[in-house]
Amino acid sequence: MNWFERAFGGHRGHSAQRGHGRSHEGGHGHHGGQGNEGWGRAPAPAAPRPPAAVICPRCNAGHPEGARFCSQCATPLVPQSCAQCRQALVQGAKFCSQCGAAAGT
Repeated sequence: MNWFERAFGGHRGHSAQRGHGRSHEGGHGHHGGQGNEGWGRAPAPAAPRPPAAVICPRCNAGHPEGARFCSQCATPLVPQSCAQCRQALVQGAKFCSQCGAAAGT
């Protein structure tokens, strides 16, 4: 008995037969798919992801609601607001469209 048979209890009922011939019913892929549960099959599909609530304006990666930065390119996902009137600024705007204040102030 080799180390493998000692570790896993050997082949009960097949002690006179050696190897991987056709004597093993439902064996190791020798019978055209009979008894090969899971072998050669695609993995089970992953659980469906919820639709992305926030889309990155730079790289279009989807993120869950409440995300503040893009996980792909680190772009802020929360719109910047005007320091004067608190109006949300468009991404990349230099001036507020509501009051005309500079976006950096």
